[in-house]
Amino acid sequence: MKRALAALAFAMLSTPALAQPAADVASNLPAAVAEERITVSSDYRGSYVTVFGVNPDRRGRGDIVVVVRGPTEDATVMRKRRVFGLWVNTAPVRFRETPSFFAVLSNRPLRQIASAQSIWRYRLDAAASARLDSEIPAGADPAGYRNALVRLRRAQGLYQEYAGRASPDRRGGLTLYQGGLFRAVVRLPANAPIAEYYADTYLFRDGRLISTQRVPINIARVGIERTIHDLATHASFWYGIVTVLLALSAGWLASVLFRRS
Repeated sequence: MKRALAALAFAMLSTPALAQPAADVASNLPAAVAEERITVSSDYRGSYVTVFGVNPDRRGRGDIVVVVRGPTEDATVMRKRRVFGLWVNTAPVRFRETPSFFAVLSNRPLRQIASAQSIWRYRLDAAASARLDSEIPAGADPAGYRNALVRLRRAQGLYQEYAGRASPDRRGGLTLYQGGLFRAVVRLPANAPIAEYYADTYLFRDGRLISTQRVPINIARVGIERTIHDLATHASFWYGIVTVLLALSAGWLASVLFRRS
């Protein structure tokens, strides 16, 4: 926590050169995360990401939006149809640059903070982040496939949206404090990808984006899980050999222990 406070203090005194959504948008929104690195071990059951910062406006004007994004990936959405009495998946539609995890938190409903054009432009909605990578079946609505993608990932806990402060019965939320301070908390489920994430903070005023900031979050395996993952990823041949030898050894040991005399 001390390191996170130090990072926030440094952010308040400097203006990092980060990618800006638009040329007239500043990157001077002081923000940091409580844990820049989250470790994953054998008993990992998910974690919480806490983003906090301060509104640079001395009078505390404006609205805060925080988006936690996971790495992008390709995704395919298919429609179920009944064929000869069986339900089968048909009409696949591919998307690229689809966030593997996406959580948007705001102090009030997002549609009251920014226009639909701004939400789409700055990718503040999970559906806006996915890019079509194939043709849509004739007569189909692209929005229907986007909505299906978001609905499926929401059911998995990978897409989340919160408006207002966190409470004991919610997984996340954004709270504003006196002096312009804010704190956003979001739950990362255990099935979220283990990779580098980004927490993007936005300050809107009267529907216009004033400033933004990006903070990286690293989720990494530790212990035996990391060793096994590295072996399977970087030395797949030897990983296969070791797996076969372990299976043979387990079978031989079982035959010895349970041998009938």
